[in-house]
Parts: sequence; C-alpha cells; structure tokens
Amino acid sequence: MFTKQELQDIIDLIGRSPIQKFKYSDGTAQLLIVKDNASISPKADKPNTKAAVEPMAGHAEAAGAKPSEPDGAQPAMAEKSAEADTPKLIEIVAPTVGTFYASAEQGAAPYVQVGDKVTPEKVVCVLEAMKLFTEISAKVSGEIVEIAAESGQFVEYGQPLFIIKPE
Repeated sequence: MFTKQELQDIIDLIGRSPIQKFKYSDGTAQLLIVKDNASISPKADKPNTKAAVEPMAGHAEAAGAKPSEPDGAQPAMAEKSAEADTPKLIEIVAPTVGTFYASAEQGAAPYVQVGDKVTPEKVVCVLEAMKLFTEISAKVSGEIVEIAAESGQFVEYGQPLFIIKPE
C-alpha cells in the first residue's frame, strides 16, 4: 500500500510528465492516474490530475486510501489571500504532437510576441506533423505573457506553448 507522501509524489511526477494515463498495481491495491488536459487549461501550481486507489480482492482495509494533505498541514490565510489577488493565467497547450512554428514561413514576422493582445480567433502559431500544418488560435482574449516553445521545436501533446493573462 502507498503512504500519503508516496501518492502525492507519484501524482506530482506524472503531472509534470507528458504521460496522460498511468496504471500501477502492487498486489494489494491498484493506482490509476488520468490527466484531464484540454487545449486550454488554467495554469496552476499543481497539475490537473485525478487519482484513484482501488483495493484488490481480499484487501478491504485499503478502501479508504486517498491522496490528501500531509497530517496537520493547513494552508495559511496569507497564502489564500495572495492566490485571490494573483490573476489566473491560461496556458495554450499543443493539441497534437508536431513541430512548433511561430511564423507562417521562415524569415516572416511571428504571429504574436510577448505583450501582444489576442482575441479568441487570433492565430498564434502553426503546428506541423507529417506535412500537415495546423493553425492554433488563442481561443481566449488576453495578453501574451510568455512564449513557452521555440520556433522549430518539436512539441508533445499537452505541452504549454503560450501563457496568456486573460482580460
């Protein structure tokens, strides 16, 4: 059986990796972690993952195991108010694997730069996979605060491409 800290470490590790689904069994319990990635997701300190621990047959004592905060850990009031004051950032993530291009053709101006205002229809980049070029639009209104990929770089499904401060 997993300790609470082991579960949290596994969830954090899977959340930072490109793996979308993780399944593990140690003979007493099964662990299933499935990421919930959309093409746009709110940027958070902890990845949006769901975990379930299911007891194996004959091991009912493991039924109550759930990932949770370490014993005695209570978030401070100052942390809660700081989170409320900080605007949520939105990631535009790669909807497929492919090569990221910041402009329509080599030598041309990039679609967007840091500080540019975008609308939901605004094309922000192109992904190329197997000679098929897919235009990626912002899907939100806001300001580009970070470009997380370099032109010509291969990107994975779900990898952040841009970070936007929504309006």
